[in-house]
Amino acid sequence: MLVISISISGNSDTSDGEHLGKPQATAAAITSKDATATEIKKAVQPVKKVNSHASALPVFTLYFGVKDSFDRFIFANEGASENEVKALFTVNATNMYEPRSATYAADVFTRYVEYKVALANTDAEIDKVLTVSNESTVTDITYAGISLSDVEQKLVTRDTLRLSYFSQEEYEYLFSADAAIDARALARLAIAQDRELSREQKRNEIFGQLNALDKQEKAAFQPTLDMEKINQIKQRYADSESRYQAIAAEFGHQVAERFSVLWEAQALWQQRIDAYRKYQQHISASGMIEDARQDALSTYRHTHFSNTEQKRLRVLVDTNS
Repeated sequence: MLVISISISGNSDTSDGEHLGKPQATAAAITSKDATATEIKKAVQPVKKVNSHASALPVFTLYFGVKDSFDRFIFANEGASENEVKALFTVNATNMYEPRSATYAADVFTRYVEYKVALANTDAEIDKVLTVSNESTVTDITYAGISLSDVEQKLVTRDTLRLSYFSQEEYEYLFSADAAIDARALARLAIAQDRELSREQKRNEIFGQLNALDKQEKAAFQPTLDMEKINQIKQRYADSESRYQAIAAEFGHQVAERFSVLWEAQALWQQRIDAYRKYQQHISASGMIEDARQDALSTYRHTHFSNTEQKRLRVLVDTNS
């Protein structure tokens, strides 16, 4: 599945304090009765950075992951208006950070909310453009109606919008990780639409890229990668017992059992389809008049297939006839 994700994340189950940034430092334990006043003062300062404003609160600075913290805060206050979310964050920032950096934290968050609103009002939303349904695999992707140049233009438009709200340094901390993911997704789309590559070459290049991803990014594609591995096992082993053992060794007996049942059902269905086609050929060669042939086929379908199965049968026969 090829996905460019820019949606608000709601996965984290953290407190409001954790929503806003790096954890606060804790005071070191001072047990010696002879500890000097200087040592005590030093112990209660944030470990990360000692501020110069006579505040015991830590200094807010940009860091990779700050966007996720912003998104979690927005998600935690779902239903609040734009202005309400900004005000809530300002209050929390004031309680979390020393005054000057709290103002900066609130400023960055305010601009982030305004950027999200502006993004929703532009044609640069692309989170669903490269999403493939769960019923498809990477090797089945045709990308009908998706233009590579259109996606590239949307990415450029979105980057331009981001840089109109944030400095280059802020962009790096907020969006550089997402931009790298977008670039890799765009590369996969380019591979899928390359007419000079065979289906096999496309599959190999796309899965080669997916397997090379780091653990965190790869996790989003793990179901697709697992299905590819299972399909490879199915192609490698002709008998059901060998398939079962190979899948069980890789994914466990529960998964192996599920696919054994699925493939057995698929094999039985295929046998029934083949039997119908064989009967169809027999009737066609029998010399019956057209009406009699149609009546015989209709009787066969009603005898051997349910109403739902007959619909599937017609699709398959019409498609392959």
